[in-house]
Amino acid sequence: MSSSHLQWLITRNTSSFILKKRNVKQPFSREPLHLTNRHCFKYNTLVHKNVIGIEPAKDKNGFVVVQKSKTKVYKPKQSMIRFQIKSGPRHTLAKLRNIVKGGYRKDCRTAVLKKASAIIRSEKPRAGKKTKPVKKAE
Repeated sequence: MSSSHLQWLITRNTSSFILKKRNVKQPFSREPLHLTNRHCFKYNTLVHKNVIGIEPAKDKNGFVVVQKSKTKVYKPKQSMIRFQIKSGPRHTLAKLRNIVKGGYRKDCRTAVLKKASAIIRSEKPRAGKKTKPVKKAE
């Protein structure tokens, strides 16, 4: 395989995942495992070998961690390993922190935790607005 820098130089302007907007300097990316949706080399999931992604769970309970396997590089569908973490907000983030510490890139660790905490925050039920009772006119 060629280096990730060479792959980035080839695909950075011609990727089908680029989303450019008017009056925005940094283009966005629609890659499946992308952590920040910014089109840059650091967070690109197509060129790096060691990739981790966070997705919301279908049952709205926790999140799904998706990792690229290093063994089946040429079979993209089979190379994704998915597992769900759903045991309370603090416990799930602690589990994810231990997974990420065990061999993931140091520069992207905070982005993984931020995305997971944003998913947990979005699943939390919102409290409805309290209305004051109307006084009856006598």
